Amino acid sequence: MAKRLDKRHRVLRKGEIQRADGYYVYRWTTRNGKRHSVTASTLEELREKEEAILKDKLDGIRAEAQNVTVNDIFELWRNMKRGLKDNTFQNYCYMYETFMRNEIGRLRIQILKKSDIKRFYNLLVDQRNLKISTVDGIHTVLHQILTVAVEDGYIRTNVSDNVMKELKQSHNTDSDRRKALTIP
Repeated sequence: MAKRLDKRHRVLRKGEIQRADGYYVYRWTTRNGKRHSVTASTLEELREKEEAILKDKLDGIRAEAQNVTVNDIFELWRNMKRGLKDNTFQNYCYMYETFMRNEIGRLRIQILKKSDIKRFYNLLVDQRNLKISTVDGIHTVLHQILTVAVEDGYIRTNVSDNVMKELKQSHNTDSDRRKALTIP
């Protein structure tokens, strides 16, 4: 079987092609039969992307997760969530719609970082003047949504882990604790 070569006579791997305009393309098929592709200007850049795709495959991360937003995962979470009282569920949806949908909800799930979550929580406390307990309620919802994303293979780890602990430490919520009265 003849090996395929690019314009510089380098051997191309399975799934790699070089287009007429010089760009390189890697194509693959997922388990469900959908075809996907990535493009790069150099063969080295393409092979880096291939390695990332292979790592995602081995870790069970979905290939279609590249364009999925936090809002998309929220809809998935909302449709699957059971076992809550109706009022609690309505409160969670209200928190998401009010505070998260237009801010952090627009971000793509795969590029979401812990620093984005920290920045968002600090914005809520500093600029919107929300209490730490309200931000804690928002965190409860966001953490559950990101847990669904981890379980369904959209991301590797939940980036909201331990963020609330750091926020509480940075805003010294321990100094405002109430002390119980004692009998004299």
